Amino acid sequence: MSVLYVLDDQNSLNRRQLLKSLGVTVASLRLLYGAAPVVASETDVVPKPGTFPAPDVGVYQAGELVSVDHVNRRGAIRLVGDTNDSRYHSAPSHRFALLPYGMVRYHGAPAELRDIPIGTVLHGIYLLPTEGVTTYPPVDPNPSQYVPKQNQAFTLEDDFSFYERQGQVWKIAAVDLNKGTLKVNSSGKVAKLGLNGEQTFEIDGSTRVWKGRGFGELKDLTPEQTVQVNLTWAPEWKNGTFHVADIWLDPESRQLATEVQRQIHLRHQRTRWLAGWVDQVEHQPGGAGIVTVTLFGGMDPTLYDAARAQAKPGGGGVLAAAEWTLRTWWQEHDARGGPVLDFKDIPNPPSGSSGLQLRVQLGRLLEGFRPGRIIRFRPNGFPNVKLPPEERIQSLDDRT
Repeated sequence: MSVLYVLDDQNSLNRRQLLKSLGVTVASLRLLYGAAPVVASETDVVPKPGTFPAPDVGVYQAGELVSVDHVNRRGAIRLVGDTNDSRYHSAPSHRFALLPYGMVRYHGAPAELRDIPIGTVLHGIYLLPTEGVTTYPPVDPNPSQYVPKQNQAFTLEDDFSFYERQGQVWKIAAVDLNKGTLKVNSSGKVAKLGLNGEQTFEIDGSTRVWKGRGFGELKDLTPEQTVQVNLTWAPEWKNGTFHVADIWLDPESRQLATEVQRQIHLRHQRTRWLAGWVDQVEHQPGGAGIVTVTLFGGMDPTLYDAARAQAKPGGGGVLAAAEWTLRTWWQEHDARGGPVLDFKDIPNPPSGSSGLQLRVQLGRLLEGFRPGRIIRFRPNGFPNVKLPPEERIQSLDDRT
């Protein structure tokens, strides 16, 4: 039986009673997570177009990435083992679709699904399908009792990002190269979810060791080192066992990994443009109008700075109509440009939102410029390129 861990703990049920009803013992949860997380009664969070979810809601799930459709921002994970033999051998993978404002992080920097290798353990927050949006992902024709219905990913992070963000690191307690084991203890702040406390991971010659600005070796692992790891499948996955795919031995190696991923992110966003949605349209004579948009969160701050800069005299940008998957039609035909009249930084924006709201004057509006609809914004200075055909929507009927 899969257990759902919900971040909103209001109106929470008695934890032990709920776990007992699910047939899962507190001891088995501690085996996997160090301490049983708080379980709340409210799991059915349905997002609405044009509205960001309330704070601290969503169902936490962790698992190994087993498939990716990066163009349509979909994928699947094999949920972390919970000692249930039937679940491990019978459960299908948990198929998900990223919400348009869904945020992905890899190596401590913003990322796309295309950046994450198959086999990487991901930690995610999931919601139910958005109201009125029924096609992403397709309904599973064979629903399983082991796969949760919350399949819209709000956040996805590899171990590196997940634990680094929360201030938790791992301190090596013992290394046994003959047995292929690495014993660690959590250090620093304790992560609210995921692993903590004493853990034993598998290691072998396939484990990549990152040291300084290059590679190290397994023999460089010594007790008392503070490290970060990325985990992957191990033969005893069912029982909560993980293999170390990557291990970073020092701050320099972690900073390098983050900066490399940040540069990959910057290049991607500059050529695909910044995603957001329409808040308001002020119609003007002759089909012109002012479109107010809010850019989605989770991107590098320098990208938002580039958007703000276009509100200066002579500045401007282009809006392209986009799909729920963030795919656009042919950008140079299905986009309109004009000056950025002004911008507003909304204080304490909800998760998923950058808080940056722009007003763009357009000489002609498009059908896709309606409140709640998705757009891509290209600040002046970003390249205007024709995307590869598989990344474009060729017609209104081509949505896969």
